[in-house]
Amino acid sequence: RKLKSNIFSRQEPNLFPLSSEIKFYSIADVQEMTKWSEATVQKLFNDPKFPAANYGRTKLVEAHALINFFAERHDKERETYWT
Repeated sequence: RKLKSNIFSRQEPNLFPLSSEIKFYSIADVQEMTKWSEATVQKLFNDPKFPAANYGRTKLVEAHALINFFAERHDKERETYWT
């Protein structure tokens, strides 16, 4: 009986498996997920620190980048863009 290899057993440091599916979210998607107003989400996507990308006229954010952005603490008082 042959065992399947486990990607978690690799000896390489700092190697974390990611989903093989790349998913992007639009402004409408983020608005629906957060229940924030369209104006707030528009401002978020226009923030230079937010990992959004332009795809033609559509602004998108990759799912892992969105998770990483929200994993960090952001302080409205310290970030001049939001004042």
